[in-house]
Amino acid sequence: AQYKTVLVGKRHMTLTREYSARLTGRQIVEVRPQVSGCITRILTAEGQAVRKGQTLFIIDQVPYRAALEIAVAARKSAEARLATAKMNYENESRLQQGNVVGDVSVQSMRNALSEAEAALAQAKAQETNARNNLSYTEVKSPVNGMASMIPWHVGSLVSSNISEPLVTVADDSEMYAYFSNTTGQTLRLRD
Repeated sequence: AQYKTVLVGKRHMTLTREYSARLTGRQIVEVRPQVSGCITRILTAEGQAVRKGQTLFIIDQVPYRAALEIAVAARKSAEARLATAKMNYENESRLQQGNVVGDVSVQSMRNALSEAEAALAQAKAQETNARNNLSYTEVKSPVNGMASMIPWHVGSLVSSNISEPLVTVADDSEMYAYFSNTTGQTLRLRD
């Protein structure tokens, strides 16, 4: 009996298989405020491309500017107190050399000088904190990407512990596809 035969040859072939996948950008960052206050300006739009460092929102700056002015005044006052304490200590030291005052008086002036130095250091730290808080009223994008939906409006009261971010910025310069595969499917793909 004769049978029909087909000659089988070796050749490269592309097999296709469909997979469900989740696409995501390189990173997705939730942008949240670091200070409390009302949003006074929104400087981006939903779906807009944003650059790293671009200001997206402005939170009411008035109380933070006032706090900075108070801190600057406190620092200047502490500097003046320190200058007075230095002058008093130097004066008391000269009087001690002439045997006009005793060690206790000089030590008291030295302590006042140390206290004034500490007060100045504290005032400088408060000024730095006030400057930082004022800078945090300008909420900036931490990455390049696309702005998501914005659930907030001008006048909304926000703080660092809000449940929903001001906006999400997706860095889509590189895209990744995530999908599930069984071990058997993975082995067949590899072979």
